[in-house]
Amino acid sequence: MHRIIIAGSSNGRTAVFEAANEGSIPSPAVDTNMLKDENIEEKLDWYRGKILSGASEIEKSLGWRLRTYFFPTSNINASIFYQSILNASYFTFERKIALYQKIPYFKKLRNYAQVINSLRFIQKLRNELAHWELLGYGTKNRDEIIIYNPVTFKKRRLNKRIIEEFIAHDKRLLKFFGWNYKLESKYGIKNKNISNSRTIEIREFARLLRYSKRI
Repeated sequence: MHRIIIAGSSNGRTAVFEAANEGSIPSPAVDTNMLKDENIEEKLDWYRGKILSGASEIEKSLGWRLRTYFFPTSNINASIFYQSILNASYFTFERKIALYQKIPYFKKLRNYAQVINSLRFIQKLRNELAHWELLGYGTKNRDEIIIYNPVTFKKRRLNKRIIEEFIAHDKRLLKFFGWNYKLESKYGIKNKNISNSRTIEIREFARLLRYSKRI
C-alpha cells in the first residue's frame, strides 16, 4: 500500500490519499512544513491575481479582434455584436478561440500558429489557477509554489519562469489583437500600426447606451 500525504489545500486541510499500486500516484516533491507559513497563501493569491486578470484582458482583446473582423467599421450593429454577444457570459473564452480558429482569414496569417499556441497556453494556465488547489512549496526553492489537480493529481509549478513565459505570450497577443492601451499601460510598448482600440471600445459602448435609450 502506497500512502501519499498531500498538505496545504486551499482551506488549510490535510488530505490523505492511498493507492493500491505503488507508483500509481507520483510522490509530490513539496515541503509540507509550509502549513506553518501563512505567506504561501499570499503568494498564491499574487499568482492568481496576475494570471487571471491578464487572461481576462486577453479574452477581451480576442473578442475585440473578432468584432473588427466581422464589423471593420464602427456602427450600432458592431456595438451590439461586441457588447451583447461576444461579451455575454455564455460566449466563453473557449468559444471565442474556437470561432477564431474557424475563420479562414486568420488561418492564412503568418503568425496564426503562434497566436493559437499563446491563446491555449494562457487559457490552460488560467483554468489551472482558477480550479487547482495549493500543494506546497518546491523542496529546492521556496520562491516556487506548487498547485495540483485534486482529481488527476497533475501538478503545476508557479515560479519566475512561468511568469516570464506568461508575459511573453501576453505581449504577443495584446500586440497582435491591437489592444494597445493595455499593451502600453502594462509594458510601456506603443503599437503605432493600429488605432487605439480602447478609445474605440469606449465610443462604441457610449453609442450603444444612446441607442438603448431610443428603443
